[in-house]
Amino acid sequence: DTLLSRNVNFTALVASNDDMAIGAMKQLHEQGVSVPAQVSVIGFDDIALAPYTIPALSSVKIPVTEMIQETIGRLIFMLGDGAFTPPKTFTGELIQRDSVAPPASR
Repeated sequence: DTLLSRNVNFTALVASNDDMAIGAMKQLHEQGVSVPAQVSVIGFDDIALAPYTIPALSSVKIPVTEMIQETIGRLIFMLGDGAFTPPKTFTGELIQRDSVAPPASR
């Protein structure tokens, strides 16, 4: 059961990762829905394949390496009886490609 099969109108889809976004774009294409003319699609991770999909997938690039380094450092610190400190905030970067249309184009 999908939004498409229930005739739910939507103009954007945000997937939790790029693989799911690519699968969603495939399903939309199979149902005759145009990306981005009818539905904008965006994922997370900015995988190497993202610029090569048709249309090229917009994605939020997250600093995975820095997040892993911070996590390991915090674990080592806490295992050494270090005091808990508030977690660091990481910022993602929007990589806009062809799978997202400006709102005015709808």
